[in-house]
Amino acid sequence: MNRPLSGTDRPYRPVDTETGGNDYPVTVEDLSTGVRITFLKRGVDEQGSYLLMDGILPPGIDSGPARLHPRSEARSEVIDGRAVVTVRGEETVLLPGESVVLDEGDPHTIRNDDERQLVVRTTLRPPGEFETAIRTLYGLGAGGRPNPLSIAAVLYRHREDVRLASVPWRLQLPILRVLTAVARALGRDPT
Repeated sequence: MNRPLSGTDRPYRPVDTETGGNDYPVTVEDLSTGVRITFLKRGVDEQGSYLLMDGILPPGIDSGPARLHPRSEARSEVIDGRAVVTVRGEETVLLPGESVVLDEGDPHTIRNDDERQLVVRTTLRPPGEFETAIRTLYGLGAGGRPNPLSIAAVLYRHREDVRLASVPWRLQLPILRVLTAVARALGRDPT
């Protein structure tokens, strides 16, 4: 079903997670921050399935609240700019050509601490439905003034792909479950 997202006229287009059957590259942008993610490729190699993407952050902008991938590992390499990466509470500065590996469940965030844009290339293994989650969140305007019920519904639907790191999961799960039920009752669930 190709239905519009709540609060936008852009259609929701699920990603074919088996074949990567969407045309690449695909860029989504958070209009409130200028952060862009370009999904470059989805595929399978000798290490399994993966999603390759570039994150582009304007000067002084961060990637948002700390998050984690409960079932995926990520390798992020700085292509251009200067990144301040926080993993498990520890800050590291990365320059072009330097990278960091995030294990499953590692809370992380990234900040552009430079005067030019930051480009970070990330490979996520396995990708699950992370791309669909991000496309939906950016479609809702997650960095601006999105409907919190819609955001909760997306986070609940994609809880195996991405979670907020600031609230313990044993508390976050029942809260997201209740908020998602309310979102559905009010017609605010974009998933």
